[in-house]
Amino acid sequence: MAGKVCQIRLEYGRINGDYGVVASQNPAISWAVVSTEKNVCQAQYRVVVKSGDKLLWDSGWQAGEEQQCIYNGKKFVPGECNLLQIEVQDDRGGQYVSEPVKFYYGTLDPWPAKWIAGEDTLASKVFYFEKTFDVKKKIQSANLYSSGLAYQKILINERPVEDRFLDPAFSEYEKRAYYVMFPELAQNLVQGENQITIMGAAGWRTPANVCYRDYVSKYTGETQLSAALQIIYQDGTEEWVYTDESWTWRNGPIVSSNIFDGEVYDARVLEESWPVRVVDNPTEKLMLQTLEPVRNQEVYPALSVSPIAEDVWSVDFGQNMAGVCCFWLPRKLKKGQKITITYMEWLDEDGSLYMAPLRKAQCCDTYIASGDERDLLYWEPQFTYHGFRYVEVRGLQDVLCKENICAVSRYTDVATGSRFSCGSALVNAIHHNVVQTEKANIHSILTDCPQRDERMGWLNDATVRFEETPYNFDIGQLFPKVVRDVMDVQSEDGAITCTAPFAFGSRPADPVCSSYLVAAKEAWMHTGNKQILAEGYEGFKAWDDVLEKNSENHIVQYSYYGDWAGPAYVCHGMCNAVSQVTPGILMSTGYHYLNNLLLEKFAQALGKTADEQMFRERAAAIRQAFLEKWYDPETGKVATGSQGCQAFALWLEILPEEGRQKAADLLHQDLVEKEYQFTTGNLCTRYLYDMLTRYGYVEDAWKLITKETYPSLGYMIQQEATTVWERFELKKSASMNSHNHPMYGAVDYWFYAYLLGVKPTEAGWRRAQIRPWMPEGLLSAQGTIETVLGDVTVRWVKQYGQADLHVTIPFGMEAEVWTPEGSHTVGSGFYHYHWSL
Repeated sequence: MAGKVCQIRLEYGRINGDYGVVASQNPAISWAVVSTEKNVCQAQYRVVVKSGDKLLWDSGWQAGEEQQCIYNGKKFVPGECNLLQIEVQDDRGGQYVSEPVKFYYGTLDPWPAKWIAGEDTLASKVFYFEKTFDVKKKIQSANLYSSGLAYQKILINERPVEDRFLDPAFSEYEKRAYYVMFPELAQNLVQGENQITIMGAAGWRTPANVCYRDYVSKYTGETQLSAALQIIYQDGTEEWVYTDESWTWRNGPIVSSNIFDGEVYDARVLEESWPVRVVDNPTEKLMLQTLEPVRNQEVYPALSVSPIAEDVWSVDFGQNMAGVCCFWLPRKLKKGQKITITYMEWLDEDGSLYMAPLRKAQCCDTYIASGDERDLLYWEPQFTYHGFRYVEVRGLQDVLCKENICAVSRYTDVATGSRFSCGSALVNAIHHNVVQTEKANIHSILTDCPQRDERMGWLNDATVRFEETPYNFDIGQLFPKVVRDVMDVQSEDGAITCTAPFAFGSRPADPVCSSYLVAAKEAWMHTGNKQILAEGYEGFKAWDDVLEKNSENHIVQYSYYGDWAGPAYVCHGMCNAVSQVTPGILMSTGYHYLNNLLLEKFAQALGKTADEQMFRERAAAIRQAFLEKWYDPETGKVATGSQGCQAFALWLEILPEEGRQKAADLLHQDLVEKEYQFTTGNLCTRYLYDMLTRYGYVEDAWKLITKETYPSLGYMIQQEATTVWERFELKKSASMNSHNHPMYGAVDYWFYAYLLGVKPTEAGWRRAQIRPWMPEGLLSAQGTIETVLGDVTVRWVKQYGQADLHVTIPFGMEAEVWTPEGSHTVGSGFYHYHWSL
């Protein structure tokens, strides 16, 4: 019987590369199994963990179908290499085994190193912290643990340690900061004298960032470093090199770097060292980073280079993205020659960059030449990123050829093998734009945009986005970090903030920010992570209590954004994107209801019976109040009867079951009367597609999706969009004019969950539903969702007078597959269904 154990996860995250890193002494371990046998599942498993010749844990054969367990062996030693191997036996006696997987435990508790700083400044300066040390004997292994706040880049003996950027992850630094473990560094060291250089850049730590307006975040401060290098000799002895008073700092060629304004590289800089200062610990909690790093990803060659003015070259890379340019420098540069690259996502009518939407962000990188051997062969900024499709190059004093410049996208390394495509070229283009938009907005936090003076983790936009993201990206480490980011901004009274980490917005946040709970729920459903429910549970409860305290008779009494940024004709103005047609407090109350439904499920999963009853009762009270205030059972109308009101109430399933179809009919009627000019915003537009489909109007949903006139995603593509916009309007304005904004990318959920029909119905994808919807005008759709149990693949096609549905279910999953004949419950394997049209 062919097959193997694969896709092993530690602490719910993929092992990304040659090894994994864990922070816990009792990490969760999960696995997938590939089998050629049909309709099989796990009967028992065995997990063995070793460190060299030392056995740390042998679980023995454990009966059960659950393809995950919690490590319960001997304590890990920081820096030691551990090998994990898993064996599985299926319910027919088939045997499967994994390749050995390497991982390290990286938690140092207590943290042993001091915090150091250079010159006493809060500017966007880059410090080069250095230490020279001796390696006395032959090395067996070496590991570095380092937290450069905000960002760090590490060299040992002038060799970069690893290809990582914007490291460590951005967080509410005064509450929780991260350090990164770099194992397997023995090859970087030599016996004798060695030098370690750790560059530290200000990143989000500088209070001078242009995003800080009326509020300067508590996490700001000076650039600092704390690091510990562990050297293990072949004779078994160990030596540590810590940051302390013996380190020095100097200036270097990267003289300044700012995530909004850009980076300056001055090759003329002469190096002179000074003693460091030992400074106070900046954080309450220092934790090992297990989140995947930001890496350089796709490379985009220049599609066109145009001389638009004297010594000004305009370059088009054909794709809006987040990242930097890599620039091959001319061989003969003059001393002091200044080359600038300015980034933007949109062009003005004359072909120059249209910079107004950046607001205060400069988005310009600068290279200053030394005119000698110190000049670089090529130049790539290290501590910043920009949102752009176009750049302007100035100061070259030469011809710019396409092969001399390329664009490099830069984002957290969470892309998966999931994919979607269908018979509509437009819908495929929309899907492409959604994925590109998400990639451009994942930089250890999930941002709202990558270009202007913002780039924050907005929680109102994320409430629908977080249901789409897991289909396209691995959220095993990402969503738990989101939950912790919100926990860290939560005040004692339970109020959370509009952005997390808190850079801008209000406290308490808009009640639509159910993304706090949705992130935990999606992590649970997509990876089986029940631990994050427990970790965030008290915070979830406290946030819901805040909404209850701000309610009268269970109706929440405040709203900032509501169903935000719909088409301009339903907003209070081009700059005031609040809906005129869908009441904000209806949205607030609806999400308060949703929170209680989720909390009831969380309490049930965690065995909190009393809480489960409390949330069930609170949800019932909110539902009753909602219906009394806004629902007309005679007509099916909800509040104003707007498309948002109808779709949201249907999506919540808050209406009496017997009245739901009537409410959906009103939704359809309003859409037809308005000639498919929809009136929903960033939240309810996703619900509009879903509910039209669920209640018999899939053709309406398809018509909306495939529109190419304003307002629509197709209209954006007609205007050269390669990512999703913040607003549906093409406008010239500095206000709310991002062309790379993921909130409307939530439509991709509809592609996976409705066109393909794939949804998890039990935590960890133990059970799933496959229920494709097939609009008349679409002849085919296919896709793969990479789950923790393996790939779910769906393909349907209408041809030869019949419909064919192909479904592949991975080992250990049970699926309910729907066809016109009804539902079919199946186990793992490949299935083919067909019916006449």
